[in-house]
Amino acid sequence: MSNDHSESPRAGTVGRGRWLAPAGTIMAMLTCYGITAALSILSLIGISIAIPFRAPVIVFFSALAAAGLVASYRRDRNRLVVLLGVVGFLLVTASKFLPPGLKVESIGIEGAGFLCLVGANILVLRARRQAGRACSSQYAG
Repeated sequence: MSNDHSESPRAGTVGRGRWLAPAGTIMAMLTCYGITAALSILSLIGISIAIPFRAPVIVFFSALAAAGLVASYRRDRNRLVVLLGVVGFLLVTASKFLPPGLKVESIGIEGAGFLCLVGANILVLRARRQAGRACSSQYAG
């Protein structure tokens, strides 16, 4: 007996790790820019706080984002997503280990890394939407 409505592995459920890449990207960006903004606001009102070990946390969340994007290759087969995820991670990581004299360059490299991670996440979300449309149109009719 054949089942006409059998699902292909790509059109099935996405799995538990589907939010790893977006969550990692958001947490890395919040750790980087959110804490900086909060510290700036606090310093404006006269409160000074030093957080010396932010770089490892940012690198960790960027690694989570890249791992989620690399894991999405198995489902979406999009090499560009993997490339953008890995390049984004490498750029963010490299920006954290540049000498203090290259602060302007570090900010530009870091921004480019986050843009790569965000762009890769957008590509993954588009692929999921297209897979969802294909799945729903398969059963309509």
